[in-house]
Amino acid sequence: MPDNEATIVIRLEQPGWLRDWMRRPAPGADDRERLAEVLGLAREHVEHGGGGPFAAAVYHMDDRERLGAAVNTTIASCCAAAHAELQALSLAQQHIGSHSLAALPCVLVSSSAPCTMCLGAIAWSGVQRLVFSTPRPDVEAIGFDEGPATPRWRRELQRRGIAVRGPLLRRQGRAILRRYVERGGPIYNGPSPPDPPPQA
Repeated sequence: MPDNEATIVIRLEQPGWLRDWMRRPAPGADDRERLAEVLGLAREHVEHGGGGPFAAAVYHMDDRERLGAAVNTTIASCCAAAHAELQALSLAQQHIGSHSLAALPCVLVSSSAPCTMCLGAIAWSGVQRLVFSTPRPDVEAIGFDEGPATPRWRRELQRRGIAVRGPLLRRQGRAILRRYVERGGPIYNGPSPPDPPPQA
């Protein structure tokens, strides 16, 4: 990036192989079919050696249109915000030319339940539904820090008109997390160190 752009441009790029993946026919409107596709995307990302075993996609709720899809690129992008959900939502919003997806009936399908950061993005995104595979404890079990606890997150999304379904296909989702660990995938935001003891 030219030096004069470095302080005014944020660049988040998906891996090049995702372009060919996006050319595949989208699945039907069934939650399990769509989640199976997203889990396949997460698995492919792991096998490519990408950072973070996570993927997400936004679909038009009533037809086969896939509006955006992404994998986690936190390490490659040098950006802590480059989670799959945030990027899938952003790509879908840019696809329709609006900061909100509220004008369309949309569903976000994610390989895992949202971390604290992605929860806020989902609440403001305009999607009407969220479908996910692995719950937060499964992700934390392999070492990721999912942020401050959000025990009422489902209720809060539902209060905002966003229906939530999951965990779904959890066994398949957990297998992808295990595969990431087996391949030595980096845990880029592990648990915070404990507070130091108070000074005497």
